[in-house]
Amino acid sequence: MEGKLRPEQAREQILEILSRTTDILTLPHVVHEILDVTSGKNSSAVDLTNIIESDPALTTRILSIANSSYYGFVKKISTISHAVVILGFQEIQNIALSMSVVQLFDRRGSEFTERLWRHCFAVGVGSRMLAGYLNLKLDGKFFVGGLLHDIGKIFLSQYLPEKFNDLLWVMEEDDNKMNYHALEEEYFGISHAEVGGRLLDSWMFPQDISDAVTFHHDPARSRTDPAFASCVHLADLICTVKGISPLKEHYFLTIDKGILPTLHGLKEDFATEDMVKLLSQLDLEIDRQSSFVSAFKR
Repeated sequence: MEGKLRPEQAREQILEILSRTTDILTLPHVVHEILDVTSGKNSSAVDLTNIIESDPALTTRILSIANSSYYGFVKKISTISHAVVILGFQEIQNIALSMSVVQLFDRRGSEFTERLWRHCFAVGVGSRMLAGYLNLKLDGKFFVGGLLHDIGKIFLSQYLPEKFNDLLWVMEEDDNKMNYHALEEEYFGISHAEVGGRLLDSWMFPQDISDAVTFHHDPARSRTDPAFASCVHLADLICTVKGISPLKEHYFLTIDKGILPTLHGLKEDFATEDMVKLLSQLDLEIDRQSSFVSAFKR
């Protein structure tokens, strides 16, 4: 039945599902407790430590991430209290939120789903690589923004599978002249970027992460942190050009030229040569961050 919906009907159905996100896609109670503590003015490191330690699985994953090469700490972090002090409230919050979102969705479904998650993890690594290359202050938000940039596609593929599969079938046809983004608007009346942003808003994600997801295809429109959105945008492009993509998008994705002032403000001579250099670095960076990525996949 869903495959017969007109775009405006599909959009209404999607928005209706999204309005019930907190009921049908519920983040673990411990995550809500973490959000309460990290947003509280009088909260202490002890408060956050106690909440995390009440969830053994989350404790294990956070310690695994804290000790990964992603952070590069010389001494082993063996306790949550130490991790909270070293990483900080915001970083712990970002880790817990993104881990929980990944766990909500089935990552072992179709070949497309598995390729999409591979792309998402690669864009997470690539976003952080871009941030470092542009001399931005590194923190977990860059990986999280990249990791979740296509969460809207994952939502559409799992909650309107018939219509989404029709879209994929049309896209693979030899005589198809429309790119994925145009087909998405025609089939759903809404973009995966908007869906993703609405999802993260409903889960109370930090605004800069939600904004980066919403505008990852047109980062020049970002009003919260255009540099962050630009990193996700460029990482998405680099991964797609390298073939780390579930779709044949390398024929269609183009750089948003509106971000050039932002890029040149960060690195005055940023040009095509920089993109080529970053393309060559991506595989090495993905390999270097493999232990960090693995912690999210558990």
